[in-house]
Amino acid sequence: GKSKKGGGGGGTIRGLRLPLILKLPKEGTLRTMEQLDGVLKEVFVLLNREVDLYRYSPGFPEFSFQIVQRLRKFNKEISNGRWRAYSKGTIDLCEKHSTFATQARSTLVDAPKDVRRLEALKPSNMPSMRDRYDATVAKEKRLEAVTQPVVSSSAKNKGKDGKNEAKKKNETTKKRKTESDDEEDDISLDSDEDDKVFEED
Repeated sequence: GKSKKGGGGGGTIRGLRLPLILKLPKEGTLRTMEQLDGVLKEVFVLLNREVDLYRYSPGFPEFSFQIVQRLRKFNKEISNGRWRAYSKGTIDLCEKHSTFATQARSTLVDAPKDVRRLEALKPSNMPSMRDRYDATVAKEKRLEAVTQPVVSSSAKNKGKDGKNEAKKKNETTKKRKTESDDEEDDISLDSDEDDKVFEED
């Protein structure tokens, strides 16, 4: 069938776990709603993570300017409500942190370009960049676990039955191989006894 283009907002999307995908297909890449939704979700997760990490840098307003500019253009070009919501959330976050950085850096003695410390605007009671990164990644993992589809008990049992059958099959194969080896040993012993008989004659 024909693949759907990414402009529409209808239809049910099963979801794509992008971190588990090693390689997308060469042909028709990012042509299905499933692929587009998975990629854009991951893009905004990483973008929001980056925005949070550099929020206390004196140069944050300049850092976020291009991000906001490109996302506003993205919102004009796209009709999918979900993706526009992702984009708007990131824009709001950038503007909030930019306002804080502009006000906070006005109190610095040095100009922003001369500041050597990356997080020069970070209040003393706020966690470091490293701690915020670890907390963000942990939160993302919790959210991912919560949003994963629930596997029914019958499906779990089916999976267990499949594993048990494979295990039994493997044990049966090993048993047959052992019996076959024992038979070969018996034949070899019989052959040695026959040789002894011939020698005595």
